[in-house]
Amino acid sequence: MKAIRFILKIMLLPVIIALTVIRLFAEFLAGISAVIFRSIAGIFLLTALLSYGFGLESTGECLKMVLAGFLFYLLPCTIEIVIAGIILLEEYIRSFT
Repeated sequence: MKAIRFILKIMLLPVIIALTVIRLFAEFLAGISAVIFRSIAGIFLLTALLSYGFGLESTGECLKMVLAGFLFYLLPCTIEIVIAGIILLEEYIRSFT
């Protein structure tokens, strides 16, 4: 039984290394995209509030801008869900071997 477990560890070592590299790369991209997308979301929200406050746009148009900003805000959150899935898969493989 120990021999089979040792062989599985050796066979799955490249998979674990690949998952770790993919996770680190995805975390790096998620950090950069979070700054960019959340800045864009803030600009959308600020534009919507000021347009409504100064009476430049109707309520419907301002709500559309707020919704667009909210969607930009949520994009990095979906990447974090993917990263959590990669971590779950990596831990499952480690516990299996």
